[in-house]
Amino acid sequence: MQDNKNSIDSKLKEVGTQCKKWVFDLKTKLLDRKIYQKHLENEHLLVSMDAAALSKYNFEKRKDLVAHALKHSDFYKDKYASLQSTTTNLKTEEDFAKLPILTREDLRENFGSITAADVRKKDCHKMSTSGSTGPAISVFHDKRFPMAPTQWRLLQWWGIRPYVNKAFIYRYPRPLFTKILNTLLWWPTKRIFLAGTEMDEEHMRKFVNAINKTRPLVLQGYTDVVYDFALFLLDQEIRIQAPKAVWVTSGPLTKQQRSIMQKAFCAPVYDQYGSTEVLYVAAECRQQNGLHILHDMVYVECVDEYNRPVPQNTSGKILLTDLNNYAFPLIRYDIGDYGQLLSGACACGMPLPLMDNVKGRQSAVIKTPSGTPLNVAYLTTLFDDFPEKIRAYQFLQEEDYSVRLCYIPFKDKKVDGLISKVIDEMVNETDAEIKISSKQVKSMTKVSGKVPMVICAIE
Repeated sequence: MQDNKNSIDSKLKEVGTQCKKWVFDLKTKLLDRKIYQKHLENEHLLVSMDAAALSKYNFEKRKDLVAHALKHSDFYKDKYASLQSTTTNLKTEEDFAKLPILTREDLRENFGSITAADVRKKDCHKMSTSGSTGPAISVFHDKRFPMAPTQWRLLQWWGIRPYVNKAFIYRYPRPLFTKILNTLLWWPTKRIFLAGTEMDEEHMRKFVNAINKTRPLVLQGYTDVVYDFALFLLDQEIRIQAPKAVWVTSGPLTKQQRSIMQKAFCAPVYDQYGSTEVLYVAAECRQQNGLHILHDMVYVECVDEYNRPVPQNTSGKILLTDLNNYAFPLIRYDIGDYGQLLSGACACGMPLPLMDNVKGRQSAVIKTPSGTPLNVAYLTTLFDDFPEKIRAYQFLQEEDYSVRLCYIPFKDKKVDGLISKVIDEMVNETDAEIKISSKQVKSMTKVSGKVPMVICAIE
């Protein structure tokens, strides 16, 4: 009897999956054929080129973007006015590297003039940053280059079809109208949501029940709130129906966080780098040997404090050029993050270049009187070897340069010795220039809904 029931359940599941595929094909191939065709073109492009051909393709797209910006954006006309035409015509990579950096201040002060004059309003989608790392900025995304094909690509890397059930943990609740629209748009696929601002026990238990009922193959969300949900599951000793992949984005993913998430979800955790300004920059494949830069869509540079290129495997400031945003050109944009490009190729065989997991914001540093800071690449690794002891930590720096390490240990874990060891190491790193103390706390300090690694009172 049990074997018959299992056989029936298996057949019903197979029919349900096939139904979802039929509806997805109907929507994408007939009702929204342009998006589906773009997906096919993108994937054919990748399999048809090796790394050298892809680099050449990337450079040609940069040339086209710069020419477009010079013609249609008043901001770039002014910004590049003093450059020689041989530079703006981009004959070589050296020419591109001579183009001035685009800063966050440029975006804040010149939103209207950066926007391309030939773009139609219906082709623009405005998005704004949260303001957690400084005054908020806004950009337009170009709706003529839809994001869905990129999402399908990443899911394909992880062995997942785009029409499977999904669970999302985002920072803010979605309006009722959006929820209804999403339900209708994705039927018969089911999507369930949890808001980071509503992560009390009641809401999280409802989300657990929804996960076990709908059995999503993907759990997707912001790194910090997905991590908080993972901690809840472990604290409450709750097991959920394991997804096939956990997709985290919009925040640095530490080794400690990955370890905790994989323990809670019993699934691999994949890091995807993106931001409000450029949604999709790079992502891990199943090999997890770094993040594959989406080189057919974006160009990534790493430079030093003087904006000179740094060698591969060397940390630097990240500059982004969005090759598909013609509505609001972002060319050599200093996004404010800290990372490094990697040498070598991935065993998966894709021609896409690699970058390391982004360690955090350039501003996330502990300052010293001598001017030699402790940067975020160092701070995020302090507890990597002790994922089962420290569940969260943060640094608060006062105007007199003194620093307090605020931490939350896991239940019943003795960490006094570990904390003392870390503080001694930091004192040595700063040549004892600053006073460093510690305090066990119940919660981290948030800024605009996020928990910064460093909150500094020094201007």
